[in-house]
Amino acid sequence: MKSAGADMVKTERGSKNAFNISDPRRYRCQVYHYHRRLSRLYISVYKGRRNEPAFYLLFSDVAYLEAPMSWLSAEFDIAERADCIDLMARVGLVGEAIHQFPDAYAAITDYARLYQVRSSHSAIRIIASSAAFLRNPPPDIE
Repeated sequence: MKSAGADMVKTERGSKNAFNISDPRRYRCQVYHYHRRLSRLYISVYKGRRNEPAFYLLFSDVAYLEAPMSWLSAEFDIAERADCIDLMARVGLVGEAIHQFPDAYAAITDYARLYQVRSSHSAIRIIASSAAFLRNPPPDIE
């Protein structure tokens, strides 16, 4: 695995392998913790069959999560802006007026990113403002 850090996480819409993980399909992910008041989602990431997490992923300002509690692959892509807006409209985060008046929800849509993992078993979609690579989770959530 590449040594990833906050400066190596991609932020551009349309980016593939947002966390720059070498061979990301060899990893499995598990929802570790959701901090409701701060809208932060922590995902623990395991390499192969190991029982200890290799690292963690943090998604901030989470507005939407569609995922099982665990899945195979840590290959997160960032969808195009239009795909993010379409999902936001479909699940009710923004109104359908977004299609007629694109700037109506600019305060939300300018910062929202749709992170997704393409899995043969289930869809993994997370709408958040940003994501980060963590070696360890904060001590207050362990």
